[in-house]
Amino acid sequence: MHQILMKTTAILLILSTYIISTTAYQFYCYSCTNCNDPFNATKSSFVLCSNGCYKNLNKIPGSYAVERGCSSSSDGCTNKIYGVLGYGIYNYCCWDNYCNFSMILKFNQYNTIIQVIL
Repeated sequence: MHQILMKTTAILLILSTYIISTTAYQFYCYSCTNCNDPFNATKSSFVLCSNGCYKNLNKIPGSYAVERGCSSSSDGCTNKIYGVLGYGIYNYCCWDNYCNFSMILKFNQYNTIIQVIL
């Protein structure tokens, strides 16, 4: 009887851990195109996301454009910089409600370290 109870408990523990780990956490992200900084949230909509919010900054000499939204990648959002000498495309990611509002989003240092290692 004791062994059956222990096996049942172990199975329930494994099953509940699996369910918790596969349940996607969802949060809201601002969504807009040409919504430069300083950001005005009243001129933006928001979307429900599970893969990460992003803020893309496209910098060219004399101009820049900002886009905010929800990552459509099933792998989640990835912090990346494409460009040189301060110009190019900067993709900043975050994972919390309305986190892509900021003028400057900082890279997740652990994510960056893991990418460098891989």
